Amino acid sequence: MASRKRSSPKRPSTASGFKFSLNLHWLKSKPMIVGVGWAASFAVMALALGMGVPILTREAAARKTDAPFQVVFSSRPAWMSEADLTPLAEVVAERLNGSPMDRDGLTEARRSLMSTGWFNEITQVKRSGMSEVYIEGVWTTPFAVVREGDYDHLIDVDGKLLPRCYRAGTAPSSMIRIENASFARPATFGVDWAGKDMRGAVALARLIDDHAWRGQIACIDLKRTKDDGCLRLITNRGCTIKWGRCPGNESAAEVPARQKIEYLQWLFEHYGRIDAGCDDELNLLSDYVGIR
Repeated sequence: MASRKRSSPKRPSTASGFKFSLNLHWLKSKPMIVGVGWAASFAVMALALGMGVPILTREAAARKTDAPFQVVFSSRPAWMSEADLTPLAEVVAERLNGSPMDRDGLTEARRSLMSTGWFNEITQVKRSGMSEVYIEGVWTTPFAVVREGDYDHLIDVDGKLLPRCYRAGTAPSSMIRIENASFARPATFGVDWAGKDMRGAVALARLIDDHAWRGQIACIDLKRTKDDGCLRLITNRGCTIKWGRCPGNESAAEVPARQKIEYLQWLFEHYGRIDAGCDDELNLLSDYVGIR
């Protein structure tokens, strides 16, 4: 009986082994490839955003609007009139466009408002929506007027020129007038009116401003100050009161400002007037007050 040949097990072919090995490598590498793919996608997105956002920002900031701006001055003082407030609102609106992202416009608006002279400080210029702007700041304090020619020019409590003037004689009576300053008014608002005589006059005006007899003073006259350094008060009856040098800077031969104030107060209480009916000149420089 013929014997059967025992068949030997088949060995996998080289091609099949290579295919199996390749599939196994793919399975092991798949997570890495997917991760790299996601990373590449994020990188492309980030690059696109990096290039696109600045362009969109510039376009938004440059976008104009035809809608009028509503400018709100949150700390507006009672003495600020609509006639003076309207130009301030226009200054702000002219420097802004329709985009809330326009930071340069806000900075320029703040700088321009400060140059008007009406503010000691601007604490905030804030956009609200497309067409509303809120201004917060510290307003200056109108205090006195300086006569030059046919006009009385407003200054603040520190002697800085403000953008308001009156025809001679029409300024509020609550504001003391300064006459015959040695220097012309500044060319720019918000700037000190120059001159040592003006600084002395402003200091004297502040000193006498809150006294009951203040209304009897018509003006502080600087006409002869450049000759003798003395400030003079002119009463509303035409009497000249020779005050002397700037308060706090008296000469050795002068009594201090406090003593001069006390004497004027005494005259007011005893005569009803600080000039005691004098129609010429009253000299306050020494202990002995002379009346001519």
